[in-house]
Amino acid sequence: MWQWFTGNTQVVSVALSFAMLIVWVIYLQLLLVQFRGTKRSTILITRAAGRGMRSRCLVTNMSSQPLYVSSLIATVHVRGRQIELALTDLRELPGDLGEDPRSIMGQGSLATGQFMNIGHFDDIVRTLLDANEETDVQEEEVDQFDLTVVALYALEDLPVGATRSFHFERNVPKGPRVQPLSIATDQIRQRRRRRDLLNKVQQYL
Repeated sequence: MWQWFTGNTQVVSVALSFAMLIVWVIYLQLLLVQFRGTKRSTILITRAAGRGMRSRCLVTNMSSQPLYVSSLIATVHVRGRQIELALTDLRELPGDLGEDPRSIMGQGSLATGQFMNIGHFDDIVRTLLDANEETDVQEEEVDQFDLTVVALYALEDLPVGATRSFHFERNVPKGPRVQPLSIATDQIRQRRRRRDLLNKVQQYL
C-alpha cells in the first residue's frame, strides 16, 4: 500500500486537492445560505385562539432582524366582488392606546419573535364593511378574508411583505369556521412583487 502511495504521489495530491475543494465549496455554500437567511424577511400571518370567527389574526416577525410594519391591507370577498381597504389609520383612535399600541394602530416595530394582534376576524370584517359604508351587506355574506402585511426591513430600498387568505366556512353545525387557504404564509420578497406592493400602499397615503 505504501509503495502504491509513493509511486502515485501526483495522483494522490490531485485527489486530496479535489477533496479539499469540495469541502470548501460546501462550507462556502453553507455560509451563503446563512447570510441570505439573515437578509430575508419572514412574516407569519396566522389564526390563533380558536377556529371560529372570534379567533384572532396574528402577525409575527420570524425574521432574524427587527422589522417595521407600516401598513395592513385587508380584502373581503362578498357576492363575487372584493372590498379592499387599509386597516392602518382606518379609524380615529383614543389617546390611551393601552399596553399594546402596535396592535391597536396596526403598525409599529416588531423584534424577532414578536407578534401583533390584529383582532377577531368578525370584528375586522365588521370594521371593513362599516368603513366602506356597505349598509346593504351582511357580515354573514362575507366568505373570504385576505390580509397583506407591508413592512420595512433592514437596509432594503423597497418594502417587504406577506399575504395569506382565510375562507369562512358558514355551513358548519358548531358555527362558522375560519379556514386558512394555504399551509404557509406567502412571502413577498421578489423585487417585482415588492414594487407592486409599494404602488398599492401609495394608494392609501
